[in-house]
Amino acid sequence: MGYYSDPTANKAIGAVSREWNRMVKLAIRIRKNETRNPEWVDSKRELFTGIYRRLLSDPMDLLEEMSN
Repeated sequence: MGYYSDPTANKAIGAVSREWNRMVKLAIRIRKNETRNPEWVDSKRELFTGIYRRLLSDPMDLLEEMSN
């Protein structure tokens, strides 16, 4: 992502980027079933609304590319 001379925009872009990366890693963890606690998985699946919903259905190789 590009950086602009607007510090407010830089913070917003950085926050969105960090949130996206966090959600990608969480989706990978859920889909690889690294946890054995179904209640935890169900509670985390509720976070995947809006633009994040696709992270639970996109191919795993695409998610792994995004996480790098």
